[in-house]
Amino acid sequence: MSKRKLESNAGMHPSNPYYNNKPDFVALAELYPSLKPFLIFKTEKSRGSVSQATINFRDPVALRELTYCLLKRDFSIQLDIPLDSLCPPIPNRLNYVCWIEDLMKNDTKKDIYGIDIGTGASSIAFANKNISTNHLEQTITVMKITSSEIFQDALFQDGNNCYDFSMCNPPFYESEQDIQGSFMGKEDRPSAVCQGTSNEMITKGGEVQFVKQMVDESSSRRERIRWYTSMLGKRGSVDEITAYLREKKILNYTLTTFRQGQTNRWAIAWSYGEERPSWASMQHISSKMIKLAPPATILSFVNKELTIENAIGRIETILDQLLVDQVLEDNEAQDQREPAIFRCRVRRNTWSRAARRAIARQKLASKGSAKDATGNIERPSEPVILEFDLRVVPIFPKHPSPSSSGPTESTGVTALGLSIEQIWTSGLDRGLFESFFLHLKSEVNKGPLEDTP
Repeated sequence: MSKRKLESNAGMHPSNPYYNNKPDFVALAELYPSLKPFLIFKTEKSRGSVSQATINFRDPVALRELTYCLLKRDFSIQLDIPLDSLCPPIPNRLNYVCWIEDLMKNDTKKDIYGIDIGTGASSIAFANKNISTNHLEQTITVMKITSSEIFQDALFQDGNNCYDFSMCNPPFYESEQDIQGSFMGKEDRPSAVCQGTSNEMITKGGEVQFVKQMVDESSSRRERIRWYTSMLGKRGSVDEITAYLREKKILNYTLTTFRQGQTNRWAIAWSYGEERPSWASMQHISSKMIKLAPPATILSFVNKELTIENAIGRIETILDQLLVDQVLEDNEAQDQREPAIFRCRVRRNTWSRAARRAIARQKLASKGSAKDATGNIERPSEPVILEFDLRVVPIFPKHPSPSSSGPTESTGVTALGLSIEQIWTSGLDRGLFESFFLHLKSEVNKGPLEDTP
């Protein structure tokens, strides 16, 4: 089974524009002089007299000004945030957005619709003002919560109205004492100020109770929202929410870790649909959280005998024999370092011993009369019950020999073998997914394929 690791850059999502790209505060202040009064200069001995700049992240005014400048420069967004409200740290919030984008990758449609659940009595007026200032009236609609429900009926007035995701940064704490206890429990002072209204930071039962309510309400909305998600501010909350999902028999979920500087955040997503978490969305689970994740939707094995061309040909033959719908994505890489990817759809279990015997009998009985235009026996016409990707990934040495010209050139570098990965993308029957994997592994690793079982 493939191991899932926390990304290498301290938890920042690789698609985040700030990944390995720390803001240059001096250059930013040249563009936006409003930031200059907040710059703090320091001289690095290793760089001679070159001065580096930062800001005081415990100063709410400085933090808000930095947010304004980053949004203007990098996203052409002009924002107005009340000084007593939470000021979103842009890189960390982008981690959340990038992860939701990962969750969407199993669907190729262009238009994505989502719900952002906010808190705070003053936020509606500011939200509408910011929407108007940035001319986003056709894209964003603000709706006031008028009852204790989180997912209100007004969101679903249109009987066909469905959303791709919901996102939320719920109030972390259940009381002022909880806030003080959290700060006292830290070994060091927080690296950034935590400024916010009581509505934004405090709710009865804290974030655990808030997300549990989301889970309870989602059971009636079900597939009206494709992926329900929430950020979590406390590591212990992840344990409680995953346990609650399992208690409610919601096993189609995933989780992740966000880290920016010294700040850790977590997020969880769950779904009632057949779609499984995308391969991309599962790449950022820390090793400490693997035990909380549901059973892996990625199964893999290694073959050291086949070339990638032989493996592709063998897999195509296996899929054809089993009447599995398949599309092999174009691989334009000439050095063959990029994986070959099959998109597969299954309409019936055709790999059990009884099913393979039935196919063989059908081939003998038809004698060509039931063949389609491709010359193959007719494929099942039932609805799709399982979808998965097959990735054929060359395995190269971690430290290529000196004769190698680089990581993107194959000169002097020989593949150690192939990793065959089966990634579950849709379906409700895990047993079906696992049994196909076992059959595929057996067929790929054995001798020459035969036309009949």
